[in-house]
Order: sequence, then C-alpha cells, then structure tokens
Amino acid sequence: MSRGWGWLAFATLLWAATLAAALGLRPLLPVDETRYLSVAWEMWLRGDWLVPFRNGEPYSDKPPLLFWLINLGWLAFGVNEVSARLVAPLFALGAAFLTFALARRFWPDRASTRGYACVLLLTCGAFALHATLTLFDAMVAFFALLGWIGVAEARGGRTRRGWILVALAIGFGILAKGPVILLHVAPAALLAPWWTGRETRPESWPRWYLGFGLAALGGAAIALAWAIPAAIAGGEAYARAIFIGQHAGRAVASFQHARPFWFYAPALLVALLPMALWLAPWRLARATPGLLADPGIRFCAFVLAAAFALFSAISGKQIHYLLPEIALVAIVAGRLVDQDGFVDRALDVALPGLALIVGGLALAAMPLAIEFLARGRPGLGPTVALIVIQYVAGLAMIGFGAWLLAGRARPAPARVASLGVATATLIVGAHLGFVALAPAYDPDLPGEHISRQQRLGGEVGWVGDYEAEFNFVGRLRQPVVELVDRDPVLWVLEKPKRVLVVTYSGRGQLPGEWPQPIYVGAWRGRILAVWPAELFERYGPLLLTGER
Repeated sequence: MSRGWGWLAFATLLWAATLAAALGLRPLLPVDETRYLSVAWEMWLRGDWLVPFRNGEPYSDKPPLLFWLINLGWLAFGVNEVSARLVAPLFALGAAFLTFALARRFWPDRASTRGYACVLLLTCGAFALHATLTLFDAMVAFFALLGWIGVAEARGGRTRRGWILVALAIGFGILAKGPVILLHVAPAALLAPWWTGRETRPESWPRWYLGFGLAALGGAAIALAWAIPAAIAGGEAYARAIFIGQHAGRAVASFQHARPFWFYAPALLVALLPMALWLAPWRLARATPGLLADPGIRFCAFVLAAAFALFSAISGKQIHYLLPEIALVAIVAGRLVDQDGFVDRALDVALPGLALIVGGLALAAMPLAIEFLARGRPGLGPTVALIVIQYVAGLAMIGFGAWLLAGRARPAPARVASLGVATATLIVGAHLGFVALAPAYDPDLPGEHISRQQRLGGEVGWVGDYEAEFNFVGRLRQPVVELVDRDPVLWVLEKPKRVLVVTYSGRGQLPGEWPQPIYVGAWRGRILAVWPAELFERYGPLLLTGER
C-alpha cells in the first residue's frame, strides 16, 4: 500500500467503519445533534430556505448550509434520520480527500506522504469522532482545506483557478459556520512571503494581495446572496444577530464556551490523541536537517501558528474550533515518516499500545459501571448480549495493544496502517460502551409520546429552557411552549388537553404512590415525565418538584 490512492481507499474504510458504528449504536446526541436536525425539520415544514427556525423562533446561531443539505437529502430520499446524519460525516471524508490533495500540491513526487497524511488525519481522535457527528466543524475543515489548496494553486502560478477556489471556500465556509472561515484561510494568503520558497514566489506581491482581496470579496458576495434576503425576511433582530451579535459576542466576551487564553495548548494535544502518542514523527522532527527549508512544511507551520494565536485571542474556545489545523499536523507527520529507510523503534508505539490496553480494560469493565449508573433509572442497564460483546471487544482491544507493545520495529506503511486501525477500534469501542447508557440520551421514546399528545390535539409545555430536542425525532408540527417566565400550573390548567413536560434531578423514579404520568423515563441524567392537565388540578405545584 505504498501508492497514495491505496491509502486513500484505506482511509475511506476507516471512516466507514467508525460511521457505521455511530449510526448503528448511537442515537442523536442532545443537545447539538437533536437541535440541528430539528432546525432542518422546521425548514422542511415551513418550506422556508431563507430563515432557519428553532421551535418556532428564528434561529440565528448558525448559517443555513447544513440545513439546506439535509433538506436536499430529504427531497431525494424522504425525511429520515440516516441521510441527515450522513451530511456532516461526508464533509469529514471530503476533508481527508482534500488533505491528500493539499499534500500532493506541495510534494507531487511523494505519493506516500499524501497517503500517510489522509490516514493520520483519521488517527486524531477529535477528527475521527467529529467524522461521526452532525456538527458544523467537519464542514469548516473541508472548506478551510479547499481554501488552502486554492492558495497553493495560486502560489504555483495557476492564479485564476486558485483564487476562484479561495472565493468558493470563503463563501461556502461562511454559509457553513460564519466568518470564522477567514481565520483559517486568510493567514495562508497573508503570510505567503514567509512560507513561499524563492523559486515559487509570485511576480508581484501587490498583485498577489489584490488577488486574495478579490477572492475574499467574491466569497463575501456568495454569503451575502443568502444573508441580505434572510435579514430582510427575518426582521431587524434577526438581521442584527446574523451580521453582528453572534460573531462579536463570541470574539470579545463569549456568552458560551469562554476559556482562558492558554486553553488551546493542552487542547490541541488532546485533539491529536492517539496519533500524538506515536513518537516517531516528533522524534524525526528534531532529527531531520533543514526541515523548515521545505515550503510545504513552512506553510503548515505558519498557518497552524497563526490560527493558534488568533483563536487563542478569541473569548469563546472549543477543541473542535481547530479541527482544520489538525489536517496540517497530519500532513507534517506524514511527510516526516515518509523518509527512505524509516523504521520506527519499539518505544515509538509504546504509548498507543498502552492506550489500546487501557481502552480495552475500560470497555470490559463497562458493564459494571453501567450497572451502577443504571440503579434507579428506568430503561437502563446492560443486556446479556451487550455484556458479551463488550467483553469480547475489550479483550480484542487489549490483544491489539499487546501486539503493538510486543511487536518489532516496523516500516512506515505497516505502522501507519496499524495506528489507523487502532484509532478506529477505539472509536468503535467508545460507541459500544455508550450503548447501555443510550436510553438515557435517546430522544426517540419521549419524542414519540410528545408527538402523540400533539396529534391528539393537545399543546405541550416544557418547564424551563427547551433546546428543541424532540422536534425532529417526534416530527412535531407545532412548537413546544417554553415556560420560563410563566407559571406552568396556570398555563396547563387553561385548557384541558394541555400536557406539561417536567424533568426532575432525583436519581430514583417518582414515588410509587403517585399517579402515573403519560410517560416517565431517564433523560440526560434526570427523570423526564409528561403530565396531563387534569392531574395538576389535584396535585398542583407538587408535580413540578417531584416531592410529596
């Protein structure tokens, strides 16, 4: 498997294995995945492709590209969960392909470098996990890589093609997650004098920057083609939110995910696990003379450093915000191990082997942990079949880790392949460990009961903040009423068909002598109950506290 295309096929198999585990073993995760599919569902119901809505209110947190693509899938295959959950992971696979393509732009004569890079990208746990999730960050990684390829094309003399790619990357990147795409793409163009080799410098730097400026304007035009009509249709508050509020709030004084400036130093290391545990690339980084003389290495280093500094200066921080830059690390690691005569040492894979052993032990012990956590929680607990599967999978992971520890030194192709399989094994094992706890996070059953009440003509109220967790899974056609500043008891008693959804913090079920609610079950570490209006006439506020 020394040729690049074989590695690309291998990376696709790894991606498919982890995605199959996610689709088969894990429900939609609250609150993010359930929220985004609910926004797409309301777009489908309304037939309004301009202004996204969440639970009946304009949704300004994210642009519409993900929701558009989910709806396109539903137009082709009908409304279903699987096609919706494939959209973001397909962008992750596309990002692996573009990682391959970017490495090819810098080292066209080194097929193994680009092959290793796309596989090593999938050995970074943060990327491998996001390749199974319905979130926006894999889309951002795809468009960032497309923009970097455009910059590399422009550097290589194909300026028109390159700047068109940059414009498309910026425009659709904004439609994917907002102007944050510029923090990934712009440094590659603006820092070109520092990473470009003398033999490939453009004829005129002013013309270079003019080309990038026009590409940025072209990207802005793509985004504004949606944003201006959406702002007009959504009203003043929505317009202010999509143009100013959301982005300024996250950059200056984040209303969520505020972190200290040093957050990304340890976070990036965690994001690179378990690939970061393979010591060979980092050992070779010190031992390879003239490393920074290579324009490809300089490109990756400068763009990574710039993104690290820019995102550190922003108030809101999350590990996955640097997901595109993980591809740059994978490219550098792939180039470092693609050296003639490379053979790693036994110590190089000691940490990945230990990680597999620890993961296998955790998976084998999972039934005991689940049994403890499931006490007093309805619907939870491991089945015999699941216990057997987890034991077998745990033992297989332990055996794989022991094989890595006991194995002899191996050349780069064998080691990259084994690390790819190891990471996929860890991701699949994590999904297996989640299965028995999934009922506590599975929105299908409570969503079905809430939907039934709406079909019977009743309104559904929710005590506290509601994140639209059940709108898609229940195919709700009316919003759930959020009762934050209103008295829930007075609201539910106004009409006889109304029901009230209440969550309780207690570990046990509701007291046995209580009347039975329409539905009761575990939900995100709490107990969720659906109560009909008539019971509030007798019990009143007592049903809101779960106490007698």
